[in-house]
Amino acid sequence: MNKKSDCIEKIQEFDFLASYKVERDPHIKIKLLALYHLQQGKFLKDVAGIILYDERTVKIWLSRFVEFDYEGLIEKEGRGRCPRLPVDLEDSFKVELSKRYDEKAGGRIIASEIQELLSDSFDCCYSISGIYALLDRLNLVWISGRSKHPKHSQEAIDLFKETFPLELKKLKKDLGTLKIEVWWQDEMRVGQQGSLSRVWADKGTRPRVVRQRQFLSTYIFGAVCPDRDTGCGLILPECNAGMMQIHLDQVSSNIRKGYHGVLMMDRASWHTTEALIVPENMTLMPLPSYSPELNPMEQVWQQLRKIRLSNTVFKDYEEIVQACCDAWNCFVDEEGNIERLCTRNWATQK
Repeated sequence: MNKKSDCIEKIQEFDFLASYKVERDPHIKIKLLALYHLQQGKFLKDVAGIILYDERTVKIWLSRFVEFDYEGLIEKEGRGRCPRLPVDLEDSFKVELSKRYDEKAGGRIIASEIQELLSDSFDCCYSISGIYALLDRLNLVWISGRSKHPKHSQEAIDLFKETFPLELKKLKKDLGTLKIEVWWQDEMRVGQQGSLSRVWADKGTRPRVVRQRQFLSTYIFGAVCPDRDTGCGLILPECNAGMMQIHLDQVSSNIRKGYHGVLMMDRASWHTTEALIVPENMTLMPLPSYSPELNPMEQVWQQLRKIRLSNTVFKDYEEIVQACCDAWNCFVDEEGNIERLCTRNWATQK
């Protein structure tokens, strides 16, 4: 058996077709296509004719893949020290990159700083364009971060998720034969000083979108039960304990007979005040402080703003109320919306 045959035999177990479908670098895609055809039994000459490259180049791709696996398909980016980050150090690189953000305590990390990190900590030499190719390959994307309060505590969030099932078990024991429904609750302000969102437009342009400067507004009080794929909401003029009482009574009326509702919500003053009269078929359970990411209602509000309530001009209060009603009803009426967006594995009752 010759050397070429040995190489062909060594690539039989690799799924080149699947890698070809997800790879975004066109230079690597053509190499994967060539290796796929070789794997299927085609001759070097035939493969070279299909991809319009010479046989010697295809043969080099084959030998590099056999020797270095997938890394062998990536073009070198200069001379000197090792030009590529070893596969076994990729996770360590991600950790170090995350640490850099924490150490910076503000601002953002640019490509030249990542270049320096790779050189100093991993002895890898990358060009600026190579940095972007590496980040893309490691599935690291340029994305807007979510805000968090300075007093945010990940330890408190993790502890809450861990102990939540135990709290439900204690509650079930006290309730006897009643079953439990988990509901999530929150409020959103909607007004004339609304949100702007992305729109489809020509590349290189930044379209102008009207944004009002008046101050009329109202509030959507919403609650959802992901296990039932259902929700209820009210449009109310203010956000205080009185309005919250009206909403609690509405949620209570939507809890099924024979069930007890656990209403998850943040620690806003109108949620925790002793002035509230909690319905008998409901227990209020506050989330840890400064942890809005625990409440899936935040994703509901985000979707309503993006799809229904952004880039909009309201001429009066009645129009704001009508827009809120339409947005909420469209969301809850579409089957699967609440279950898909609001289900949390650690809090589900199914």
